[in-house]
Amino acid sequence: MIVPVVDASVVLDWIAPDADPEGAAIAVLQRLTMARDDVLAPRLLREEVANGLLTGIRRQRWTGQDADRAFRQLDAMPVAYVDEMADLRRAWNLSRRYDEHPIYDLVYVALAERLDLELLTADAKLVNRLDSPRLTLVR
Repeated sequence: MIVPVVDASVVLDWIAPDADPEGAAIAVLQRLTMARDDVLAPRLLREEVANGLLTGIRRQRWTGQDADRAFRQLDAMPVAYVDEMADLRRAWNLSRRYDEHPIYDLVYVALAERLDLELLTADAKLVNRLDSPRLTLVR
């Protein structure tokens, strides 16, 4: 199996307290676990997922205790972190080209481009905006 890049939207769907056990993201996680493959992501993923968990508390989607449990799962996810300044530079250029789309989304795209890998995302807005064959919507 070729290792993909995953973004925070997919990893949050893996660990969120209200994650759908029958959802597409969980199916991807199960495939990766069975194959014993890690996925790649920029180091930024951890901060984005943690922020997503906090947002869920604020919006009363789940309790703080549930978010704490999910946060502890983050370290156990099969993710290998990559941090390259070249990805940030490329993300900047992409953001400028695509109407200042949030740079944190485009760091994942830049990493996938640089390594010639597929990017798995649950962010339909990103997929529609970039319309790239490299992006796969996980829904």
